[in-house]
Amino acid sequence: MRRSWLWGPVLTTLGCSIGGRVDRFAPAKQPDGVAVALALRVGRRAQGELLAVQDTALVVLAQDSVTLVPYSAVVSGQFSQVGELIETPPAPDFATRLRLVSRFPQGLSPDLLARLLAAHGQSALKVVAR
Repeated sequence: MRRSWLWGPVLTTLGCSIGGRVDRFAPAKQPDGVAVALALRVGRRAQGELLAVQDTALVVLAQDSVTLVPYSAVVSGQFSQVGELIETPPAPDFATRLRLVSRFPQGLSPDLLARLLAAHGQSALKVVAR
């Protein structure tokens, strides 16, 4: 009886200190999405901030331009502190993780997209060719 009373608090304390910590996860400390580095077809690369994850594409802020990157244009991708994109489109669980660490995890409504584009001096998304 006495041993079980001792192990309860010990296990609870260990459970609270094992795993990820907010102070070590950069996306939790600022409103930005995670940093992304994409290898694109034809040997090009794109780097920037992950704004949103869609069913067919990623929306990335690259070189101060709001850019739509279709999965068909992506060879691979690296997402800071999240992992590597090795298949396109991403597996549902990985897409969910990416969505949660993007700047707009709820997605971009037409009104929100229009305001974002206006803030960056654009009238439409820049689209990466497949």
